[in-house]
This record gives sequence, C-alpha cells and structure tokens, in this order.
Amino acid sequence: MEPRVNERMNRDLIRPVSDAEIKKAVKAIKSDSTPGVDGMTGQFFQNFWSIVGPQVTQEVRRFFEDGYLPPDWNYTELCLIPKVPNPNMMKDLRPISLCSVVYKIVSNILCDRLKLVLPHIISPTQGAFVAGRLISDNLLIAHEMIHGLRTNPVCKSDFIAIKTDMSKAYDRVEWDFLESLFLRLGFHQRWVSWIMLCVRSVSNSVLLNGQSFGHFTPQRGIRQGDPLSPFLFILCAEALVHTMEQAERSGSISGMKLAPQCPAVQHLLFADDSFFLCRATLAECAEFLRRLKLYGDSSGQMINFQKSAITFGAGIDPVNRRVLAEFLNIEKEGGDGKYLGLPECFNGSKRELLAFIGENMSKRLRGWFAKKLSYGGKEVLLKSVAMALPVYAMSCFRLTKHHCQKIMSAMASFWWDEDGEKKKIHWISWKKLCISKENGGLGFRDIEDFNQALLAKQAWRLLNDPDSLIARIYKGRYFASSSFMECGKGYRPSYAWRSILFGRELLSKGLIRSVGNGRDTFVWSQQWIMDDCPRRPINKQRDFDVNQRVSSLIGEDGQWDIEKLQYFFPENEVLRIRQIQLGPTEDRDIRAYSANGAYTVKSGYKLATKHKETEEVQSMSLRPGVLELKRRIWKVKTVPKIRSFLWRASSGALAVAERLNTRGLNLDTRCRICLSGSESISHVLFVCSKAQEAWALAGFQDLSHLHTLPLTEALSTCLNMMEDVSLLVTQRRDIPWYLWTIWKNRNSLLYADTQESLLNQVQQASEEARLWHVLNDQQDVHSVLRGLNEETQKWEPHIFGYAKCNLHANWRNASLHSGLAYIIRDQSGNVLHHARDAIIFSPNRFTAELRCLVWALQSMKDLGYQDVIIASDYRDVISAVKKPKEWPLFRAQLQEIRNLHTSFRSVAFETELISSNQIAREIATSVLRDGRLQSYLALGGPAWLHNRILRESI
Repeated sequence: MEPRVNERMNRDLIRPVSDAEIKKAVKAIKSDSTPGVDGMTGQFFQNFWSIVGPQVTQEVRRFFEDGYLPPDWNYTELCLIPKVPNPNMMKDLRPISLCSVVYKIVSNILCDRLKLVLPHIISPTQGAFVAGRLISDNLLIAHEMIHGLRTNPVCKSDFIAIKTDMSKAYDRVEWDFLESLFLRLGFHQRWVSWIMLCVRSVSNSVLLNGQSFGHFTPQRGIRQGDPLSPFLFILCAEALVHTMEQAERSGSISGMKLAPQCPAVQHLLFADDSFFLCRATLAECAEFLRRLKLYGDSSGQMINFQKSAITFGAGIDPVNRRVLAEFLNIEKEGGDGKYLGLPECFNGSKRELLAFIGENMSKRLRGWFAKKLSYGGKEVLLKSVAMALPVYAMSCFRLTKHHCQKIMSAMASFWWDEDGEKKKIHWISWKKLCISKENGGLGFRDIEDFNQALLAKQAWRLLNDPDSLIARIYKGRYFASSSFMECGKGYRPSYAWRSILFGRELLSKGLIRSVGNGRDTFVWSQQWIMDDCPRRPINKQRDFDVNQRVSSLIGEDGQWDIEKLQYFFPENEVLRIRQIQLGPTEDRDIRAYSANGAYTVKSGYKLATKHKETEEVQSMSLRPGVLELKRRIWKVKTVPKIRSFLWRASSGALAVAERLNTRGLNLDTRCRICLSGSESISHVLFVCSKAQEAWALAGFQDLSHLHTLPLTEALSTCLNMMEDVSLLVTQRRDIPWYLWTIWKNRNSLLYADTQESLLNQVQQASEEARLWHVLNDQQDVHSVLRGLNEETQKWEPHIFGYAKCNLHANWRNASLHSGLAYIIRDQSGNVLHHARDAIIFSPNRFTAELRCLVWALQSMKDLGYQDVIIASDYRDVISAVKKPKEWPLFRAQLQEIRNLHTSFRSVAFETELISSNQIAREIATSVLRDGRLQSYLALGGPAWLHNRILRESI
C-alpha cells in the first residue's frame, strides 16, 4: 500500500492544539448524553466553561504535548443494549461505551482533524463517515448493479453480486494491524501515537441494572460510543479495499461495467456492510474468498456467511447457481431483499415493495395515540419525527400516489383523531394543512411534493459533483454523449434513474447560468441575470448575434469590458452585470433561489408548492382579515397548544353545533348552556353567558362590542387587546389562556362528569400564564447573559509560531465602496502588520468578505508568512472556505483561495466572535466613515487604536 497522507496533511494533523479548538470540541459533545464514570455530561462543561475551562484546557494540552493520557480518562463503563426483543446470548447485546467527557474532548479534536483528511485518502467506494458522501450513493449504485444483473445482456450472464456482513466488526479490530495500517498510509508517527494511546489505554467494567461489575482491559477492538471509532473502522476497511483493487488490477477479480463508458464496480462499502461483484466463475469466487481470508487474518475481521446473500445474473443457469452458492458457503439468495434498508431491485409491484414505508408510519403513529397529546404536541411529533421516517426512502425512490396518500391519510388521522379507534371529523383537508403557516396553513409537508424535492437533491448532486462515483456511473449508463439536464430515460432504465428524472423536473425550474469565463453561456438565449427570478439580459440594440457568448463581453484582463456592456445594455443592466464576479472557472448551472447557489430541499419544496400556496392566498383574500389573523396567531406569546387552538378557532375547526351541521349532522344549533342563540365558535367564546362570566371574572367587564363582530374580527380584537398598554400587563398577557379556559369549560359542562368552579378555572389560567411567562423570561435573561458574555470576550491568543490574521469587510450596498481591513498579531497579541483597502461593486456582504479574505491571503503570502490562522466573524465565509462545493455561486473566488492556500506551510480558518474581532472591524469601518479610500499597509497597529490593542494583548 502506497502512502496517501502527504506532508501538508501531516502538518495539519499534528499542529499544536489551540484554545479555540478545545472549546469547539467541548461544544460538539451532546449536552444530554449519558454520563460516563465521571458522572458528568457535556452540558455541565459547556455551561461552566468559564470556571472549568482553564484547567481542562491545560490537561488536554498535556495530552497533545507530552502524550500523556491519565488512566481514569479512558476507564469506560459498558452499557449492554439488546439487539433483539428477548436476548439470551452475548451476541444479542450491543456494548456501548460510556466515555468520560474529558476523553471525548480529546477524541473530538482528533476527529475534527481527521475528517479534513479522509476525503483525500479513503476510497470512493466507501460511503460511510466521509464528508460529502451519502448512504444513498451506495444504495443507488447497488440498485443499478442489481438492475444490470437482471437486464444487461452481458452482465446478466457473467456476473454475480455478494452482499456480506462483518460479525462483531468493531470488537474484532486488531490493534497491531491498525497501527501498521496507519503507518503504511503515511500518517506521522506522532499522530499514530496519539491514536494508539486512545485505543490501547482502555479499561472497562460492565453496567448491569445500573451497577458496575468487573474490571478488565481489552486486547483488541474499538469502542462503540467513542467518537473516534467510526473513522478508525473505515480506515481499517481500506486494507480490504486495497487487496480487492490489487485483485482487479491483476485481473483475478473483475469489476462489473454497465456500459463501455462506465467505471467498473467491484466492491461497495458502507462501514461494515459490504457489496461485492465478480464474474460467475469458480476461479474468481476462489480468489474472492482468499482475499477475504487475507484481510480477516490480518485485521481480525470475520464474515458472517449466515447473514450474507448472493445475487445471480438472470442468465446464469440453475446448476451453476447451486455450484457457486455451495462453493461460497452462502445459502441465502438475494436480489429480492433489502440493501441498506431499502429494496435492492424493483422487479415486482412497486406498491408491494414500498408498502413497508406506509406500514411503519401507521405503526409509529398508532403507538403515539396512547400519549394523549395536545395539538401542539402532535404538531411537533408529526414534523420532527413522523416526517423523518420516510425521508431516506423518498430521497432514493419516487413513491407511488397510493403510498403518498396512505402516508398523508395516516398523518391526518393522527392529527384529528383522539385515538386509533374513535374517528373524528377532519375539519380541514390535509392538503390545506400542508400550506405554510405564513399563508394560513400549518406547515406540514405534502408527501408527493416533498418526495420530488428530495429527489431533486439527488439530481443536483449529479449536476454539481460530476466526478463522484455515482455521477460517473449514471453518465456512462444513461448520458454518455449528452448532458444530465438534456438526457432522456435511456434503454430499460432502473426505477432509481426514473425517480431521479422526476426530481430533475423540479430542479430545472430553478436553475440559472453562473458565468465564470463566459465561454459556454449564450448572451441572448440563456438565463444568467437574476432579479426576482432568472432571466435573459435586456438588449438596447435592434440587431444582435443570437450565438454571441458572454466571453465576448470580457476583456483580456479577465474583467468586464465596460464599453461593450454600455453598447449592448441599458445603464441599470450594466450595473447589475458588473456585480457578477468573473473567474477562470467554467460556466455552469447553479441554483437561482439560494444565497450560495446550491440546491436545498427547503428551497426546492418551496418552489414545488408555490402554485398551491398562491392559490390558497388568493382564496383567503376573499375573506378579509383571515390570513393576517392567522399570521398574527403564530406570534402570540403562549403555549403551542393554545396557539393551535386559536388557529383552529380562526379556521372554523372546532366542533360546535353550527359547524357540525355543515358536516351533515342534523342538530339543534341552540347553545345548550345558555339556551339563547345559535352555538357558533364566536358565541362560545364571547356571547354565551358562561363566556361573559369568565371574561368578567378575568377583569374584562364590558366586551359587548365583540358580540356582534364576525369571529375573525373578534379574535383580532383580542390580539389587539394584548398590545393595549391601557390594560394591566397581567390582564393582556393572560388573554390566550382565558380563551382556552372558556373552551375547556364549555366542553366540561357538556361532556364531563364533574365540573370545577369557573372562578377557580380563571384563576388557574392566570397562574399558568404567570408561570409560563416567568420561565420564558428566565430563558430570555439567560440568553441575554450569554450574549453579554460573548460581547465581552476579547481577542484570544493562538498557537505558538503562528501568525493570526483577523479580517473584516464593512459592506453597505452593492453600488458603493466597501471597506476592507486585516490585522496580523503573534501569539502574545503584538501587532505585526495591519492594512486597509476599499473596493466597489460587491453585490452583498458575503462577496465583500470573500474579496477581503483573498486580499489578506495574497498580502500574507507577499509578506512571507508561512504558518497562519485566518479569523473572521462572518461564519458563512469560513464555512464556504472549508466546504467549497456547498457554495457553487462563489466557486471562482473559492478556487482562488484554494490556490493561495498552497502558498503557505500551514493555514487554519477559524470563526471569531464579533467582540474578539473588534479591532479589524474598527479599521474596516473607518474606511467609509472617514473617507480613507486609499489602500495602505503598515508595520504594527494603528496609533488611534493603540490602547485597545494593548488591553487585548494583556
């Protein structure tokens, strides 16, 4: 195995640990995770970091500087989690390690550094725990391969697929093998020593019924529960990848190609789930088993053949199937089962193959009926839990209308019904509940539109990352001679491909051409200008060349040719075009309706439902005040169940006599409490004698003006009263609780066996309101205090030997100058250099910040700095630099930053608090405030900020 970790990677891995890095690792620990032997949770360290932070930081630094890990840090209690309903053997239990918080801090720091290296050293056939790779990639590739075994004339006669499972994969990893593998991959000896110290210093006891038993020291294995373990395991699996690739290069195990232009696929890994392809010959099967044994003998891994399955090409005869299955010792035949949780192949009824999605949803919802939840609780569960259940399947395959309807029906029943047996009236259709809250609905998801938005994400990944393995496979199979956005279904397409094309329909509606060098964009026929929506530019000339490209408008210096722009376009259009940042990159399609040019499911869903939302708003415009009332309801300061009640009241979704009669029930509409007047929602809340009594007890003596108002106006008046400063604070804040109490009292009088006095109910409502506001005010105070704490944090020192550059761009609007500034300090806070500059035509703050970053890096390169830390208080800029694929709109600037990155020995990018970036902000602000538009660079800091800089360095 050749080394894969280069010198730059190793420098970043073993660089001194900073205080900011330690603090970030602490914040990454789940606040409510089960405590280990230390009895502490992450929340304790996060909340009291100002107290415990200095000591913890010192101890963590000791690990990285001296290689010392106290034994009690890695003493771990094992919690045994059942894998089956009634476990009776140890193999039926999963040991989860409850690590100490301090160890997790060390582990998280190692993980954060390792994550940056993994995409460059892990094989593209490994889909787990690597940034930018998804489980759906492996699933879709495997689905395409199984489809090929059934339909491809060559593959179905020559190939087989083998799905394997590793037995106790984490527990069997040999430590000596892991260390040797790290060294062979090229990791620095110091890094390897840190990792192996974390692995080898483990000692365990077992938790049984809450008590700790035994004490033993393992000799192999990595722990489930250690943040580092998943990354160690996929690195271990690289040995298997290496030996399989060796076999493919030698020709002893063939990979399967779906088309001549397709890459061959021989194996796919997702952690311990493996999927292999080889020719249906005894020779290749024997070599496959030999390679597995070689890997197992070295690493300690063992294949569980009882859980493995073999899928034969459709053209392989039964005799050969039996011979190969016996030779491989695999009894189970695949193809009709599941891989990574979803069907391997759609060779039958899609309704039957995907039926488990609706069944799982219905089963989960039935279990929730026993909780007797309020509408507020139901809303949370439906949005955060129920909607998450089918997301994985909907991200890969298009659900049939039958499945969509079944899922939505189950969710609607859960929303309206009290339990699984008693059916209630569905006052409002589920389609209308799926309208956003902003437009009068409840913001639930329409399953079909959500399905398309998720599939559009898959389409976007093929468009945005054409070099990924899945994109290369699909291109070779379906659009070898055309582009993804222009291709058709192809010959005998798989169901996954047809599903992605369904997503492409939505994706195509929101694309715009992003100009780089302008060579692949037509000026007059393509949309490359963005206003409210993508459009073509406005032409002020009658005669023009239809085939003219945008590159013809760019000068030799790579910038816009102003004279040509002014010749072809009106002045306003020229200003808009000049804001487009050019670069040496190729033109490409990006997402128009997002700030970073990347497609998101949220923006796609919004576009998919835009027509329905518009129709609903238009229908509500026929009922004046209803939409505005519903929007105001969601801003009312009260508990979620009362907001939900107010929304249902405003929507006519309460079971009063008048509303029941509209559903075909022939009822006497007279109010059964006061026997005077028809029982409407307005009557129950404002007119009925009991309602008037409740309002009087609450201190509202005269609400007679509400009696004649329509319900919408009456509720709006109540919300206005909450803002009426002439009323007592307690009166106006309690109004939502009084409305809720009146409704509960009505139901109690009509249907309950016992009744509580109305006075007690009103007093209880007021007390509940008081307690709720007290608790929320306390949370607000804590938030303010946290904010004040952050505002008072000053500039923090950094790693010895590094220069820290704080930068800032002061942007006002697109047509004016923006002020740029940076200040470079050493680890003691002494200013080495500072500079300022002014730029024009930055369309937004993000672009200005990026230009500031490029300018600062270029300056530091010219000044000869080698080890640098770049700090900005604009989080999005740092995120874009670290994850450039997620910001395609700014790919030219990000590419320039990557090019400059290589000029330094070591570069780290950090997000800074605003309070600790004040000096850079002051210098940048002075550019526009004081008219200092000239560029300058100076040694030391500005004299007018000397005292503030001195205070920060102390």
